[in-house]
Amino acid sequence: MATMSKKIDGQFVVPGERLGVVEEFDAGTGTVDVNGTVYAAQTGKATLDPTRRKVMVKTLAGPPVVPEEGSAIIGMVEKIQEKMAIVNIIMIDNHKVERPFTGLLHISNSSPRYERAMGEVCKPVDLIRAKVIDVSARIPKLTTSGRGLGVIKAYCSNCGGELVLSGNILRCSQCRNVERRRLADDFLGNTEPEKA
Repeated sequence: MATMSKKIDGQFVVPGERLGVVEEFDAGTGTVDVNGTVYAAQTGKATLDPTRRKVMVKTLAGPPVVPEEGSAIIGMVEKIQEKMAIVNIIMIDNHKVERPFTGLLHISNSSPRYERAMGEVCKPVDLIRAKVIDVSARIPKLTTSGRGLGVIKAYCSNCGGELVLSGNILRCSQCRNVERRRLADDFLGNTEPEKA
């Protein structure tokens, strides 16, 4: 059984993850002993101390990451309305957030040109890169108007397949449905090979 704990040394663990048994190592900081089995009590890196026979979980978190004016975010579009999109912010300035924040993308901040409907900018489940432009209200306001901003991964609203670039056309890889989005310069959708 000693191999169980040795494998987790240095591994990223989450609360409730089994780390070993008390016959191997005692529960240390960031862990809990439940009926002789040691579990992680917090998210972090599992560390073994063989001299003291303890297993610990050290948190990797520093100060909490929160959206601030000027922050670059990556978010998943939760839902769209005619003039607005609700976005779950999952990364802020290249740091994954523990719990997603909600952001609002208004159509007037979505593109340097006039957009008629939010559905032409982004759709639910799309991943977008945006910038926080205002945090004075309770929910951060976002923009996708700017270099490198916009949809970075898109999915078909018809069948859920991944959308790929075929020349200048965004087409579903499954059902061939054609859609429109406000794409970032580095859109992650694969490009279709040119047909000879």
